[in-house]
Formats: sequence, structure tokens, C-alpha cells
Amino acid sequence: MIITLKDGSKKEYAQAMSIIDIARDISEGLARVACVGEVDGQTEDLRTVIDKDCELNILTAKDAEGLAALRHTASHVMAQAIKRLYPSAKLAIGPSIADGFYYDIDFETPITADDLEKIEKEMAAIAKEALPIERFGLDIEEAHKRMADQPYKIELMDEHAGKGEAISFYTQGDFTDLCAGPHLMTTAPVKAVKLTSCTGAYWRGSEKNKMLSRIYGTAFPKKSELDAYLARLEEAKKRDHSRL
Repeated sequence: MIITLKDGSKKEYAQAMSIIDIARDISEGLARVACVGEVDGQTEDLRTVIDKDCELNILTAKDAEGLAALRHTASHVMAQAIKRLYPSAKLAIGPSIADGFYYDIDFETPITADDLEKIEKEMAAIAKEALPIERFGLDIEEAHKRMADQPYKIELMDEHAGKGEAISFYTQGDFTDLCAGPHLMTTAPVKAVKLTSCTGAYWRGSEKNKMLSRIYGTAFPKKSELDAYLARLEEAKKRDHSRL
């Protein structure tokens, strides 16, 4: 198996290798900052096993796809923090978006912006725990058992059950979520995080459905980058206010 890297160099292996193991073989430093891999132009989770010749690019948070994976992982860290603080919360969806991430959540008592600092502190604790993140698949029956108390997740997985594929999950410590990924290898890099707002959002965007709490946030690989982003937001707010 011949792996052609971005710079044109080649690595040859006698057996199948995961992307993260190939990154480690290139250098431990690269493996530490790797977020996702690009295999023949397709973004793949670092856990993906390669078993044939391909072109491979290891992406970090300096790349758009790598930063998206960092932020997607941040959304899971936030959801884990929320489940620790509010065990009865029902999770809906938590994607990365252009400037960060969000998660839609059904709370027994809707939270407000005043609760965000408490959630951030719990997120920081989870990052410090450096929990390994693992991916696994279940058939639909087992998936239902795993998500028995999460009705929004069951609704989502039932939409994919007919395809005959295993339902994809990611787990980190005491938290498991329905998700196709990709995600980082551990929670450790999710340190430079800021929860920016909390608003309402109808489930699946329909006013016929229940209003959920949508928590927005952003994440960067370094605190200096987060600080610069927040400073730009503050400057933009001041400019907008001055025009009023």
C-alpha cells in the first residue's frame, strides 16, 4: 500500500493503517495537532483505516476542515458538560458552523445566558480530563437501547435505519452521542472555548415542533486566536451601535 502525501513524498506500508497511525509514523508532532485526514480529496475521521493506495493530506486546525472538526468536538464537550449539570436534558443536534458551533437542547427549565459561564467551567474540566474519544457502530435495535432516553436522537437514527448501515456513535468518558463525525482523538485540545449566546430554536426549524434552547459557541486551537476573534466581535458591536 502506497500513501502519497501532500508534498509528493510516499510512504509504503505492508498492512492497513489508520490515518492517525500514519500521522504518528510521519511525526509525533503532526499526530498531536492532526484533526482529520483528506483521503483522495474526501475528509475522513482520523480513525479511518486505509487499506489501498491513495493520496493523503493530514489536516490540522489551520485548515478549514480541521477547525470544523475541533469545533464539532467542542459541541460534544458542551453537550457532555450539560448532561453532567442537567442530567434530564434531551439532546437534539450539535453541528459545527462557519464561526463556531451550536447545540439544540430540550431542558426541563429553559436556561439563560446567565448559565453559560457554569457550562464553560464544566467544559474546561472535561478538556483537562483529556478523555479519549472513540467511535463505534450499533445496529438499530441496540442503538435504540443506547438512546432510550433521548427522543430526538431516536428520531434521527430512525431516518437512517432503512439504509442498512450501522448507526454511528462517539463516546468520551461518561458521554455517548449519536454522530457521524469526524471528531478529534481526545477532548484535550478543546480549551480555547467561548459560549456566546443562548436563544430559542424550533426542532427541525418548524414552528409545529417544540421550542428548544440553542446554545452558540466558538472554539479555536489557541486562546490568543479566541481572544482576537472576541475582540473583533466587540469592535463590530461598537461600530453597529455608533450607527444607531
